[in-house]
Amino acid sequence: MPKQQILYIGFMTFALFLGAGNIIFPPMLGHGAGEEFYQALSGFLLTSVGMPVLTLIAISWLGGSDAITAKLPRWAHLAFWSTLFLTIGPLFNMPRTFTVAYEFTGKPFFADSGLLLATLIFAVLTLFFALKPAQIMSRVGKLLTPTILLLILFTVCSVIAYPHGASGSTAVKYQEFAFAAGLADGYMTMDVLGAIGFGWLVINVINQNSTGQVSLTKTMVRVTLVYGTVMCLVYIAMAWIGANYAGKVSNGGELLSDYMHWIYGTPGMLCLGAIMALACLTTAVGLTCASASFFSENFKFIAYQPAAITIVAVSTIIANVGLDTLISITLPLVVILHPITICVVGLAVYFHQRQTNYQVWTATLCVSVIGGSIDAAKIVGLMPESLSEYFANHLPLYHYNASWILPTFGIFIASTLLDKQLRKRKAQQGLHSLTPS
Repeated sequence: MPKQQILYIGFMTFALFLGAGNIIFPPMLGHGAGEEFYQALSGFLLTSVGMPVLTLIAISWLGGSDAITAKLPRWAHLAFWSTLFLTIGPLFNMPRTFTVAYEFTGKPFFADSGLLLATLIFAVLTLFFALKPAQIMSRVGKLLTPTILLLILFTVCSVIAYPHGASGSTAVKYQEFAFAAGLADGYMTMDVLGAIGFGWLVINVINQNSTGQVSLTKTMVRVTLVYGTVMCLVYIAMAWIGANYAGKVSNGGELLSDYMHWIYGTPGMLCLGAIMALACLTTAVGLTCASASFFSENFKFIAYQPAAITIVAVSTIIANVGLDTLISITLPLVVILHPITICVVGLAVYFHQRQTNYQVWTATLCVSVIGGSIDAAKIVGLMPESLSEYFANHLPLYHYNASWILPTFGIFIASTLLDKQLRKRKAQQGLHSLTPS
């Protein structure tokens, strides 16, 4: 594949991942990390960029997104992917994307009165880019991505030209172990869910533009090198902006808004709004394409274009009538899905060239669900204080909303070793039974 095509697909992949949350998180890390800036940022980049990159490469090495659950029963395959795409699609991520885009564009000027019109316009734009997935590389990779990068570059140059001052203090969570806190911040971008969802789309684009017998994995490595490099640069720039803002703010969106308003006034707010709107648009397009592709490829009675229209329509309705309630209901599911997704990909890679052991699968996934449920209960404020204190003292990484990691990895190792021991014992018993007395 020509280098220019690799570059365009890499830019397209970057744009698909770059949502409003990815722009808002790094400034708060930079603002709060203080003297621990480099340690915290290193941890953040490892999980926010490294994990999605590894996930995309793993999917391509397995032969495609379908291969992740190919060894599972058909019902489990459909249940996993349907839950994933409904959650990151019309039931959570997309409605939130629609409303976040309005928060930074129309709400400062029209309050809530313009939400319906804004989401309808956003829906039309999303469908314009998503209804013809074969053109997504040219429309997103060649058109939207350069525009987003130019606007971000303009913002960074503005901050360099008009320094506000150092943030000064170091937030409590970065004082003890900044690298682990950064890991947790990057983990909470939940881009692994995006990677496993966008994997369908990126692989389809690669296959459409491949002209020879080039390895899919090698091509994906080159694509993710472009995506990972650009995403790292954007994260570093956004975190640096936060580190050079001296005011007190509660979130990254407020920090960027205050900074751009301080420099340029209303035009600065419009520039930031354009960045957020384009970032939300590319994410919405990617989620629509990936979700519609899955449903059309796995359910014979569903066609791609009707599926895309339905997904965008449902997202628009939810964004206008019940997003807050829906988020409160589905956020725990999103948090639980993250460790499940990582485990499913990891187990698929491990058993790709080995005989599948469903006992190891079951044990590992069950522990990941339990650990993810503990993290979800903590994040949404449903964890009893006494139990939370107990977990804080006895469960590693509980403070960082990643308490599932060590227990899940531990049960995977233990169940794998136990399985090998049982197989060895059965083999020895078989040899004894064949030995003449």
